[in-house]
Amino acid sequence: MPIKNYTTIVPADRSIQEIQDALVKHGASGVLYEYEKGTGRIAALKFQLIVEGKGVSFSLPVSWRKFQEVIRNQNIKRWDDEDYVYRVAWRCIRDWVLAQLAIYETEIVELPQVFLPFAIGKGGQTLYEQIKDGQFLLGPGK
Repeated sequence: MPIKNYTTIVPADRSIQEIQDALVKHGASGVLYEYEKGTGRIAALKFQLIVEGKGVSFSLPVSWRKFQEVIRNQNIKRWDDEDYVYRVAWRCIRDWVLAQLAIYETEIVELPQVFLPFAIGKGGQTLYEQIKDGQFLLGPGK
């Protein structure tokens, strides 16, 4: 079964705007685009949430080139059309963000909690990247 949104015709900039609007509606205090060099495409959507009175930054990468490999492996005919891949990737991210915000709206979790792997640390890496690189290991406990 092909990946969700593989038939979308929604432009990437509309999906990105919908993400931004939803984040701002839910309390984001700032949104920033990080562009991919040489293409003009957005590589990551960065935003800030206030946690305990302090601004915490988050980075949602699109990684559309990795996504391209996924749809190629699924034998989706347009896998080699970069504009198509970019558009579908952002639509998938939009759906994921809206799902995270829906969980937050249930009050089961706090907003920063759902985006925690994407929190940016002092070194500029996300929490996930720090853990992956072995820079954020928990102690043995008591």
